[in-house]
Amino acid sequence: MDDIAARARASRSRGRGPVLYLRDGSRHANWLELFFDLVFVLAVAQLGGYLHDHLTAAGVLTFVFLLLPVWSAWMGFSYFSDLFDVDTPAFRTTMLAAMLLSIAMAVTIPTAFHGGAAAFAAAYAGLRILITGLYAWAGRHVLLARRLARWYVVGFSVGVLLWVTSVFVPVPAAYGLWILALGIEVTMPFVAQVVVRQEMPAQTSHLPERLGLFTLVVLGESVVVTGTAVSGTDWNWSAVLTASLGFVIVACLWWLYFERVDEKAVARAYTGRVRDLVRGFAWAYGHLLVYAGLAAMAVGIEMSIAAAAAPLGTPTEAHASDTGEQLQGAAVFGFGLAASVLAITWVQSLSPQALPGVGVVARWCVIGVALLVGVWGAWLPPLVQVGVVAVGMVGLVVLSVHFAGGSESGVESAAAPPEAAPRAVSADPVQPS
Repeated sequence: MDDIAARARASRSRGRGPVLYLRDGSRHANWLELFFDLVFVLAVAQLGGYLHDHLTAAGVLTFVFLLLPVWSAWMGFSYFSDLFDVDTPAFRTTMLAAMLLSIAMAVTIPTAFHGGAAAFAAAYAGLRILITGLYAWAGRHVLLARRLARWYVVGFSVGVLLWVTSVFVPVPAAYGLWILALGIEVTMPFVAQVVVRQEMPAQTSHLPERLGLFTLVVLGESVVVTGTAVSGTDWNWSAVLTASLGFVIVACLWWLYFERVDEKAVARAYTGRVRDLVRGFAWAYGHLLVYAGLAAMAVGIEMSIAAAAAPLGTPTEAHASDTGEQLQGAAVFGFGLAASVLAITWVQSLSPQALPGVGVVARWCVIGVALLVGVWGAWLPPLVQVGVVAVGMVGLVVLSVHFAGGSESGVESAAAPPEAAPRAVSADPVQPS
């Protein structure tokens, strides 16, 4: 085991290629990673716009399906940067190329299932080619990661072949190739980690921070659509109040998520047993539902603001509105919020630090209220829909603050300062990655 640590240290001094990050200090996102995240603001906005224009069962399924490759692309490059320390001109150029392809992928989202499947697949295939090339590069420079990189190169190459083939295959057969390729891309990281977990030294991971930053990107979309929606209402008092309460909900979701960020989730997955690895991947992949719920809720808030600003019509017009846009807006708002709270609760429940029982019950009550709003909210004024949920969310934050202070249950917050993270991780380099 000491030989693993020695070989790892040696690999850090072999030129300008990638080297493994070892557990030797704190980790934080660098400037290139933050710049990379900005590109995905456009992708999240495009996904929200697609959902806004396709509020049907098929549209919702398509929205969730398109979110998967967007998240997979972001996660692929983020995970590579989490494993390997590299900041060469070649790497920067590759990341900038990935950003350009991510923009291309984002602008093709609205037409991916409406005549533009080939363009979307081509842009995404380009991204997968880049990440596959990065792992091939890392495999050449880092002996300890060679087998891990080989698994990624083989699996991702199969995915690339499927994506490139789909460019020349007519729909709906092309969509079947997409599903198969995404299945390989999602499962390959877990398979590779299971196979090589005894071969690599322990590392300092900053994936919890990276996933938190992407959460901020998605929450930022809610802020953008709230401000944009209210700016077009001539400051109608009902719309302004609805927008204000919508922001309160967004702020409460931020509070609930970041009150209990598990800085050690990936460290446990790397250093524990296979069961811990499964929990770690469930924790990471559970964020996909968090993002889907937050993005859908943002669309719902936008539609609630627009409905609050609309003048009251005749009973016939009001009835038509209730069964049309108001029904859709209430549904996407209620179900999106319910999914967000449920997903945040699920992700946090995978940490050893259990959520207080009272807090869990309260979250389920808010989820129930949100579902009721999603089903019957169209028969309530938009201000009432958003207001009822806002009251419940504020209540959850009050409970969170109460228990985070160590009262009653003695539970302390998991959101430790970043500087404290290295102290919480064993410095023993013999643990598997």
